[in-house]
Amino acid sequence: MLRIAVCDDEKYYREKITELLKEELEKRELQDYVIEEYGTGTELLSENHFLVHDIIFLDINMPEVNGIEIAEQIRKKRPRVVLVFITAYVDYALEGYKTEAIRFLLKDILEQSFPECIEAIIRKLSLQAFKVKCNGKEGEQEIPVDRICYIESMAHKLLFHMAGVEAQQYSAYDKLDHMEEMLAGYGFLRIHKSYLVNIKCVEEIARYAVRLKNGRQLPIPRGKYQQVRVRYYEMAGDML
Repeated sequence: MLRIAVCDDEKYYREKITELLKEELEKRELQDYVIEEYGTGTELLSENHFLVHDIIFLDINMPEVNGIEIAEQIRKKRPRVVLVFITAYVDYALEGYKTEAIRFLLKDILEQSFPECIEAIIRKLSLQAFKVKCNGKEGEQEIPVDRICYIESMAHKLLFHMAGVEAQQYSAYDKLDHMEEMLAGYGFLRIHKSYLVNIKCVEEIARYAVRLKNGRQLPIPRGKYQQVRVRYYEMAGDML
């Protein structure tokens, strides 16, 4: 079951977002969900209500605690929750995306932007649900694809380097060609015969290398460099 929170201090917008959610989910024949409304961020945070939610729609400009501060607290305990910011002010957009919100919706054009937002959420949840079998220190495990930073081919096996935890690795006996095929559509870019990279972990592509957000650099062959750059920007646009 999908558990969704709508947090906005204005009753009109809480009800409007809830109505749009029901319309879009029912269009996609998604019926196993519950929507809970909150009038303040304090109410959402109290008794850890947010711990049970898969998706949270947050108004940014609220009394007591604003949506950005609420999102920062939520992220500490729920790094994989899907966040959507709702506001009347576009000036908050850059600050809002620092908390890895999937979308930033303006209140005066909610109807126009909502369908695409729901599609992005569904893609995100699908990515989180997809797992691959690997071997770690505790034996065979299933790891969520969205936690993989990059996959390295080495000595007839694959090494899975995890996002956010530099030292954490998993391995599997498989071929990178097969893994690339399996992860098609999930935001992984082949940059080298030995590397398959999650584009959400890419900081920059420059000087024949990919620089990752964790500071690691991976090489791109000169003959593939332009092709990799073009493909990266195509994929990044698709994943927005």
